Amino acid sequence: MTTTDPADEERAARRQRMREQIDAALACLDEIADPIERELAARTLADELLPEAGRRVRTVRSEVVRELRTARGLKLREVAAELGLSVPRVDQLAKGK
Repeated sequence: MTTTDPADEERAARRQRMREQIDAALACLDEIADPIERELAARTLADELLPEAGRRVRTVRSEVVRELRTARGLKLREVAAELGLSVPRVDQLAKGK
């Protein structure tokens, strides 16, 4: 019998919820019968909504790195180890890239 880490289960459930939201957005496109309207909606998703989501995700990731460095006093290499990222990537995130 194997035991699953509750944190792993929570991460899996969170990932599933996010996947369902993305699938729901894509399903909206499938529901549009008119091809022109469907293309316009797809363009809105691709050109406006997804880039904005990407910017928000980058902001969250940068804030997490800054929080770990300031509130917890971790060094870049310690943050990298905690997040499973390379030190250069953590440095980029800290700079908002």
